[in-house]
Amino acid sequence: MTHARHGAPPVTAAAALEVRDLVAGYDQADVLAGVSLTVAPGEITCLLGANGAGKTTLVRAILGLTPPRAGEIRLDGMRIDGLPPHRIAALGVGAIPEGRRVFPRLTVRENLLTGAWRVRDRAAIQRALDAVHEAFPRLREREGQLAGTLSGGEQAMLSIGRGLMGEPRLLVIDEPSLGLSPRFVKDNFAIIAGLRSRGIGILLVEQNVHQTLAIAACGYVLQGGRVVAAGSSEELRHHPALLSAYFG
Repeated sequence: MTHARHGAPPVTAAAALEVRDLVAGYDQADVLAGVSLTVAPGEITCLLGANGAGKTTLVRAILGLTPPRAGEIRLDGMRIDGLPPHRIAALGVGAIPEGRRVFPRLTVRENLLTGAWRVRDRAAIQRALDAVHEAFPRLREREGQLAGTLSGGEQAMLSIGRGLMGEPRLLVIDEPSLGLSPRFVKDNFAIIAGLRSRGIGILLVEQNVHQTLAIAACGYVLQGGRVVAAGSSEELRHHPALLSAYFG
């Protein structure tokens, strides 16, 4: 992965996600100042940065929750910036939100089915359910249990499984290590790494640098609403901008 300048996405034959020169913010303040990145199908691309770097605003812009003021967002070449969130989701953008956010009073099965809201074919829903159960046998065992009674690790599995139910082309995973014990963090990242075989483009937004770079192919470092470093995971691991982004 090579870049002519910080923030310029690489030239790829087919990018699941392309963000170009994105400007977004709230009220009169811009949080993102010309952010560009790409996510390739079947690859994990990470977005690193300390609190306040602009990661959440970028996620919200991709999902249609914070409309950009300038720039473009493309899914498989089609512009999606300016579309409402439900249309973006229907086009194949899945999200696993920060803190998992399962529906505690619904069963595991009911939680999973909420992820297939845009699928009308019952056979397709069953195939997706079978695939999730194959990936997470624990969820099959717990399918009648209320989600609020699951352990943190099980809720993490459920959140990822729900995100897969809509058979997304792009999956945005926001802070998957948040609130998990070290053992569950390791398990959760192993699960995310396994999603590559599905051919889904994954944008992994995290603060846990070590675990994230261990499974991502490449990534970007965000600081002050700008991309200050981009490259392969190995390149980023030794990049001085990474240390600067977290410790100043």
